[in-house]
Amino acid sequence: MANILVVDDDPVSRNIVTKILEKDEHTVTACASAPAAIEELTFKEFDLLVTDIIMPEHDGFEVIQAARSLRPKLKVIVLSGIDERVPPELSMAAFERLGVCRVVRKPIKPAVLVSEVLAVLVAG
Repeated sequence: MANILVVDDDPVSRNIVTKILEKDEHTVTACASAPAAIEELTFKEFDLLVTDIIMPEHDGFEVIQAARSLRPKLKVIVLSGIDERVPPELSMAAFERLGVCRVVRKPIKPAVLVSEVLAVLVAG
């Protein structure tokens, strides 16, 4: 399957996402901060980046920008706590310029995450 980098400062969220993806037979590297993720991106190849946006000190935008610089073709899924009343199209419009493929809302639903990851990976 895929080699996936997961970035989330919340240990519970990070653990849930990691377990969901590992259960789906992906190899997962999990990071608790943007600097740790950027270091991983510097030295390792990944098929997909799954990152939270709101993190202390350095946010997910920094991770995505570093990914665009270091790994321009890396696919990106954003994890977001954006209110469910905000249409997904609006959320996506904000991320399109950064090359984000999908936005998955928190709280994470395992079936949704697995489906979105598969869709992004299959899209090539």
